[in-house]
Amino acid sequence: MSRYASATTAARLTALTALLGVVVVILSQFAPGYALDDEFGARIETVTLLSKHGAFTLIFALVALAGLIFTLTSGSRPAAITVFGMGVAVILVFLFIDLPDLGETGMFTAPGAGNVDAFGSSEAGLWMELIGGVVLVLAGAALATFDSVELRAVLPRRGGSTKARPAPAERD
Repeated sequence: MSRYASATTAARLTALTALLGVVVVILSQFAPGYALDDEFGARIETVTLLSKHGAFTLIFALVALAGLIFTLTSGSRPAAITVFGMGVAVILVFLFIDLPDLGETGMFTAPGAGNVDAFGSSEAGLWMELIGGVVLVLAGAALATFDSVELRAVLPRRGGSTKARPAPAERD
């Protein structure tokens, strides 16, 4: 396998990893992020991250997806930094908006029960958000290391032959 073919395979796997990070971040917004329990440990309600902090993180994931698509169609290495930056933004939302509410106790209005003390604990969506953000950071940084020819070779081209592309001229 030539250096060009192995680099293209690595770029494909990296792009697939970035896409997986986008999907995980999007899914994290709809999965339960917090559980609210009363003082006896009974579950009062679960809260999604989308209902907690709105669509900010969802928008970051969609911008990362747009950056990934632009990176692969144009071969733009700076566009890969967008994927990285959106991963950083997701992690910052996790650290400064979502994480501080873990372990907090406060009043919650429960239907039929009135105001009750509730304790916030984490659910899968919260950790999915963090994992998706880390995957976007790592994949965005890795995508920025490929050259534009390798990035454009990730997606199949229409109308072209199915034969392998010739390797670029070797640099000495």
